[in-house]
Amino acid sequence: MLLILSLLVILFGLMFLSVPIAVALGITTTINLIIFTDMDLLFIGQNIYAALGNYSLLAIPFFILASNIMNEGGIAKRLIAFSEAVTAGITGGLGMAGVMACAFFAAISGSSVATVIAVGTIIIPGMVKEGYDLKFATGLIACSGSLGILIPPSILMIIFGVLADVSIGKLFAAGMLPGVILSMLLMTYVYVISKRKAYPPSPVLTFKEKLDKMMKNGSALLIPIMILGGIYGGVVTPTEAATLAVFLGLVMGFFVYKELKLKDIPRIFLQSAEMSAMILIILAFAYSFAFLLSFFRIPDILTQMMFDAGISAWVFLVCLNVILLLAGQFMDPSSIMLIFTPLIVSLGSALGINLVHLGIVVTMNLEIGLISPPVGFNIYVGSSLSKLPLYEVMKSTLPILFIMLCALILITYVPWISLVIPRLFFG
Repeated sequence: MLLILSLLVILFGLMFLSVPIAVALGITTTINLIIFTDMDLLFIGQNIYAALGNYSLLAIPFFILASNIMNEGGIAKRLIAFSEAVTAGITGGLGMAGVMACAFFAAISGSSVATVIAVGTIIIPGMVKEGYDLKFATGLIACSGSLGILIPPSILMIIFGVLADVSIGKLFAAGMLPGVILSMLLMTYVYVISKRKAYPPSPVLTFKEKLDKMMKNGSALLIPIMILGGIYGGVVTPTEAATLAVFLGLVMGFFVYKELKLKDIPRIFLQSAEMSAMILIILAFAYSFAFLLSFFRIPDILTQMMFDAGISAWVFLVCLNVILLLAGQFMDPSSIMLIFTPLIVSLGSALGINLVHLGIVVTMNLEIGLISPPVGFNIYVGSSLSKLPLYEVMKSTLPILFIMLCALILITYVPWISLVIPRLFFG
């Protein structure tokens, strides 16, 4: 009990003092090893080296690099244009196109923030120009961008898969249907609000014009189709799919759309390296922290306490959602995933909960955290894009937050939604 108290006080005390999460995890692990064991501290360095040697982790820097290449290469613009053609003439069509474009870009980038920036830079000014309220447009894209961590390929799903020893391919497949359901709910919300506030329908296109626009810009869809089709078809692993995404982005950017320039490459690589390093350093120290937990059998102790208290799987999922939603108010998704996953996996396994389904439930909670004040990253990004005060963006996201909570409850207690596609492709 003293060890658990020590872990909590040191870790959350350091985080409260705004110590970077990687440093906080490292200090917490080191202090508790010194106090409670006589283990050689060289072990920490060996553990970090072993953690970063995991082959599956290569997918993270490659998907980040692919996202930056595609954003610079004009692929985001074409995904938006394709979406606009699909929703042409529908009330709220441009807003619906924004949601659809976020879903498409999410299937390339694996990053929520990248999705908001890529789509919001174009869609938000366009919606305002067509007569939409700026607050509505900003809140919609800030929330829709969170699809970037639910629709595969998702960087957070890769982290969960590595920490929980779960197939990343199955996690990617499990995120598809929940992502589609949430996208449809958001598009329905746009339609209802647009009807109520008399927002204009998007410009009507003739069938020929719509088809021409879709054909002209539809080539951008080849990238998510090839990436996800390769994974689900068993042609490539998620890590190989990440390198394929980089290759496709370069080919499309240089030779098809011709918007990517050679002079852009050093900057793109530097941005990608910085983001990748930040995630991987945190992950490395999280491995040491997870070892500390398992070494002292803390998951086993908590599991036994849970059984002694008579907690069922249903109650556990309620508690899990509440804890993760509260954590999302104050911590970034990567930190939550790294700190809580070892315990969540241990407790969920003991109760017989499918770990693929559990991974989607955790990811959806973190998705909601991205639009939950005061630390919701997407709210800050939306505010910076639209120049609206932060509290105005927060207010505009509240109705969508409620929709996402309803979707979370549905997907939490209907595991079939998460598991039907993995069972179809992987058995």
